[in-house]
Amino acid sequence: MDKSPEAMLELIAAEICGKALSSEFKNSVSDDILPQLHNLSKRHGVSHIVGTALINNGLLNGGNAERFFREDAMFTAFRYENQRFALEKVCGVLEKSEIPHIPLKGAVLSELYPEEWMRMGCDIDILVPEKDAETAANAIADSLGYKITGRGKHDIAILSSENVYIELHFTLIEEDFSPGMDKVLKKAWKHAKPVSGGYRYAFDNAMFYFYHIAHMTKHFVGGGCGVRPFIDLWLMNKNRNYHTSDVVALLKEGGLADFAETAEKLCEVWFSEKEHDEITHIMQEFVVSGGLFGSEETKKLSGSRRSGGKTKFMLSRIFVPYDELKNRYPIIKNYRFLTPICEICRLMSFLFGKKRKFRKKYLSDMKNIAAERVEDINILFERVGLS
Repeated sequence: MDKSPEAMLELIAAEICGKALSSEFKNSVSDDILPQLHNLSKRHGVSHIVGTALINNGLLNGGNAERFFREDAMFTAFRYENQRFALEKVCGVLEKSEIPHIPLKGAVLSELYPEEWMRMGCDIDILVPEKDAETAANAIADSLGYKITGRGKHDIAILSSENVYIELHFTLIEEDFSPGMDKVLKKAWKHAKPVSGGYRYAFDNAMFYFYHIAHMTKHFVGGGCGVRPFIDLWLMNKNRNYHTSDVVALLKEGGLADFAETAEKLCEVWFSEKEHDEITHIMQEFVVSGGLFGSEETKKLSGSRRSGGKTKFMLSRIFVPYDELKNRYPIIKNYRFLTPICEICRLMSFLFGKKRKFRKKYLSDMKNIAAERVEDINILFERVGLS
């Protein structure tokens, strides 16, 4: 039996939440478990936290495992400093340009951690008004010598001279996921207030909490969000009261109240020694097995649930919607009447193209997912209000 998931959660609780490790647990951390523990914690983006807990508790005795954990911690600390440096420079340019801006995600959440470097994100996320997005991106590029690498539906990607990616968001709505959630996120600037009288803004408690849950939900539904958002959530609730009428109202309006409640329960199980119930058990297995970006199985399970069953999910991978199809066949952006022809071309490619063996295996794997596993996910998504 793989004991690395329980060990990972126990070590996170020790390092982040101050939980004392029992002698029994310490004795159970053998050299045999360390490679699996490193691989799992790295998949969740927390190997630096787990490694620090192992080091601080004297549970590493040299060898490759210790080297890997120490390297991850040093890299994370170095990367964090680079990100903070780039963040302050970018915010300085936006301030000088008199453009309102809101640092998001890890840039704000890191302040809640025992040491800020422990909450390093993949990139820097900053929200600016949509009308100012192009001006902001050009100002950053011109003033700092950063490179604009792409423009998407919801953000502009910028690469710093220190190889740090900045995502300059002009909307928090990334895809058509939930009308209720989108309705709340459209009001983001109404819940923002200036910090120290300048052009740097911060969300009020209600939107700060709602946005965290919304972003967490998006990744969860995609098949993987990892344990890190749960650590964030536990620290948020430890440091501030989010159980207010304003927060509850936004969660209900956005249809995320049940998901937030269940996520908080799982946080309490992991970090405050509460007892599991049926749903937290299923959610834990889904989150831990999915990792930060989702596993093949969790993506398929989630996709099956959202599509209305395995058969409909498989058909949805063959017959994709227009918005997805146009990315592969840009001609239909201007000549939409060609859509049926492009659908046929994609179907032929799907059935007889170079990747047909991969697709055949993909569909076969989908058929072979255990019925019990599918039923568990159906129960989970219904209970957390994502059905």
